[in-house]
Amino acid sequence: MKNPNKSTFGNISSNGSIIRGITFGNNQGQSVQSSLNLQISGQLSKDVSVLASISDHNLPIQADGYTQTLEEFDKIYIQLNIKKNSILRAGHVDLIDAKTYFGRYQRKSLGLQFQTKLGKENKTFFDLSAGIARSEFYRIRFQGIEGNQGPYRLTGKNGEQFITILSGSEQVFIDGILMKRGENQDYVINYNTGELTFTSYRPIFKQNFITISYNYTNRNYTRFLVTGSVQHEREKLKLGFNWFLENDNKNAPLSLNLSKEDEQILVNAGSNPDLMFAPSGVVTDYDVNKILYQLITGSSGNYYQFSTDKTQTLYQVSFTYFGENLGDYSIKQTINNGRVFEYVGPNLGSYRAVRKLPAPVKSQVFSGNAEYKIKEGKIGADFSLSNYDVNLFSSKNNSENMGYATRIFGYKTFRKNNWSGTPSLEFQHINSQFHILDRINDVEFSRDFNLAQEFNQKTQNRLIFSFLNQFGEKSFFNYKLNYLDEKNAYKGVKNDVDFGLKTGKILTSGSVSYLNTTAIEQNTNFSRGKIISEYLAPKGSWGIGGSFEHNLKNYNATSLLDIKSYSWKEVFLQKKIGDSTRTKFLAKVYFRNNDSVRDNRLQNTNQILGLMLESEIIKTQNTSLSTLVHYRKFFYNNALNQNTQNQDFVVGNLLYNQKLFNNGMRLQAFYELGNGQEAQREFQYLKVTDGQGVYKWTDYNGDGIQQIDEFEVAEYSDLAQYIRVYTNTVTYLPSNKNKLQLALFVNPSAVLGSENQFLKRWNFNVSLLSENSFYKKDQVLVLNPFEKNAEQILKNQNFLGSMQFNPTDKSGWNGSYRFIKNDNLINANFSTEERNQSSHFLNIGYLFNKDFRIDWENNTANIQNSSEIFTSRDYKLQNFETKPKATYKFTDALQTELYASFREKRRLDGAENLKTLDFTGTLQWQWRKSSLRANFSLINNNFTGNSFSIVGNQMLDGLKPGKNQVWSLFLQQPINSFINLDLNYEGRNSGERTIHIGSVQVKASF
Repeated sequence: MKNPNKSTFGNISSNGSIIRGITFGNNQGQSVQSSLNLQISGQLSKDVSVLASISDHNLPIQADGYTQTLEEFDKIYIQLNIKKNSILRAGHVDLIDAKTYFGRYQRKSLGLQFQTKLGKENKTFFDLSAGIARSEFYRIRFQGIEGNQGPYRLTGKNGEQFITILSGSEQVFIDGILMKRGENQDYVINYNTGELTFTSYRPIFKQNFITISYNYTNRNYTRFLVTGSVQHEREKLKLGFNWFLENDNKNAPLSLNLSKEDEQILVNAGSNPDLMFAPSGVVTDYDVNKILYQLITGSSGNYYQFSTDKTQTLYQVSFTYFGENLGDYSIKQTINNGRVFEYVGPNLGSYRAVRKLPAPVKSQVFSGNAEYKIKEGKIGADFSLSNYDVNLFSSKNNSENMGYATRIFGYKTFRKNNWSGTPSLEFQHINSQFHILDRINDVEFSRDFNLAQEFNQKTQNRLIFSFLNQFGEKSFFNYKLNYLDEKNAYKGVKNDVDFGLKTGKILTSGSVSYLNTTAIEQNTNFSRGKIISEYLAPKGSWGIGGSFEHNLKNYNATSLLDIKSYSWKEVFLQKKIGDSTRTKFLAKVYFRNNDSVRDNRLQNTNQILGLMLESEIIKTQNTSLSTLVHYRKFFYNNALNQNTQNQDFVVGNLLYNQKLFNNGMRLQAFYELGNGQEAQREFQYLKVTDGQGVYKWTDYNGDGIQQIDEFEVAEYSDLAQYIRVYTNTVTYLPSNKNKLQLALFVNPSAVLGSENQFLKRWNFNVSLLSENSFYKKDQVLVLNPFEKNAEQILKNQNFLGSMQFNPTDKSGWNGSYRFIKNDNLINANFSTEERNQSSHFLNIGYLFNKDFRIDWENNTANIQNSSEIFTSRDYKLQNFETKPKATYKFTDALQTELYASFREKRRLDGAENLKTLDFTGTLQWQWRKSSLRANFSLINNNFTGNSFSIVGNQMLDGLKPGKNQVWSLFLQQPINSFINLDLNYEGRNSGERTIHIGSVQVKASF
């Protein structure tokens, strides 16, 4: 809660607030709220400036995600700039080392960082940090799915399927090219669910190789992180030493509760992760919010069985997925609290009643480097030593923890006339026990050499030679030789040629590569290349070119081809129109031929005809129109190759902005088509601190078991005891998607260019959002953003139309009309639920004078809700309300408001019917900065039908049939110029007992 007011103390400017509050009542427990937002900037002294941002919130849990534990929403960052040479940072610090060859890393720390520079001609740089690591670093690599924009799931390094990504920590590469985040860029990411989706600006194809690195929350052990570097630079010489120390404290687990037996399992496991499992059953008391089991003794041994019997000894059990026919349990059913497992017998299920024991880890890397400049060249060396222990509880195999890596390199440029040549040579040696923190080579290294990963824990030797030839500014030719050897396992020789040539108006560039590898399991041959020739014109160019890849992988033992072998060829023709600042038009048509393995040889699978159009058609002061379309058509030679789903797809968007009639009419339109996958998620409700939840639970069927259809949004804060989170189960469905956004604003007087006072009182607005997802079968695309069919799996359609008639000094008449229509379909818990609502709002008012006004508010609503599996959530309602209201201002400080409301809610498919009379009075007093607001409502509900039901509760808005009283009192009182005190009291009575809720909050603004 930021305060825009600033106060300055000397040369320091502060902006923000601190809040402390407490809520209590006779229908809830006590809860405490606190938050802090503070920004500071300025000069502490002549040589020291400060920049700080501090936020602290006591949010207990993160809703609508997979997170089920306390998350670090707090943010602390303080930076001191000392003179011009030093920087001291404290709080949440991003640590990145992209220069140390064998010791690159990217981490987030909560601690201190100090950077300074000494010397002027001969410079020495120090960079030191120490703190607690907030996350775990990981990288995944996968091949794109043809026409699937996502979402793609990110996982943890130990196979965790449901993680929370630290905001801004990700790096996304497609075929080695770094992508940008944003709805108008390449991708968007949901940090809460760990899912990444590519936008229509970046179509995804099967040939795309996607690499994503990121930091995710890890709360197993307290992890200390110490990093540093010392760099010395002279005119020709550079020397450096770097260190990275990351260490889990095995005696300080965070979310873990390790017993002595658990620790002994880790001691015996050594470095083998397959042995790091422990029995998961824990005796616990009966709790309606938990899924519990009793231990059954059977002929084949003991096993767990779901139970709600309070008289039995009950266990809370966690289950781990091992794979089909590798476990003893399978999923029986899903209820609110999660999934219920059933014992099916040894190796007949997919789960076991065990839990994974995370082991504390130590990572240490020390690096040294040296560079010396020679005339138009450089020579240098790097050396790194690593100490990596995967299990600090065990001393087994500790002799394998130490490893090293080294390299030497050099290059020199020779010149003669218009030619320059640069030969370079590099040799690398990496010991098999060396631990890589991040990555050493380019993100495409493993694919370039047909390796499973960059480093396979085998001693690696690599020799690199290249010779770059430059012929003026018109052409170049570069040859590169790579020799890679993994001791007794792999040898690869890779030749690369890159070239470019410009003759007149024709520019030609290309590259070709050939890799030959021999290994224990497979021998491979990988060739690829690309070329493009462009004819350059003053306002654009014509281009023609092609590319290919041919990758054969043979198993040595059987002489069979690996099914991952492939081959493709592509030719294209393109036209560009534009200038040096922007591309106004790009059209590209291409034809692609794909081969895959069948009958132990590469055979043609399909051909693809592709068309891509990208154009900024109009760009003026009042109008802009741009479009992007990518279409791919598949042709199959054999019906056996054809997927049951149509693989053709269209990805594109259209953006239109228009200003008309001197800005009296503004139109914004965005239309998007795409393909991807839609997530089917399970969710459950978790109990949190009273008053800090969103949902309430009502045991409608009286069985004492929480069912998903028994949770509803709480009408009052004392009832809000639950939040909703996703469980660890998700299924993705292939889908066609479309989206339409429209916004129209009309000012009639500006449109007509009239000064008529009556016209100036009118304003019109229209907005529309339609997002849809359809199960993809044989359809290439779904154009209609309002289409309805049985294959729809997601729908979010909202329409708003409004007109406003404003009062003037001469006429107090005013009014407004709004029409709202919402149509929403969600797909959760492997079922669908749809809700349709259309509402009309008509308000008419008259302002007699500045002290007295009357309003007559009316609205009607038709609501239809339908659930695929919960019949209790199927209903149709027709609602009507009319409310005359009078507002009178006694003085500038005192004002009152009175209204009488009649509401009727009728269920069209059931017996429920409600007629409500609501008499409400409000008194508001405000003097200087103090304010007091009191409200009292007398509500009489004449209800017929079943009030103890989901429909009855919704119609009654959480109250009871008969007479109800609801009241509130709110006081805001400034203590001094920067401290405010808020007192809030709410109460209600529905004939049973009186509910009281009170809260006190103190806010200090800076």
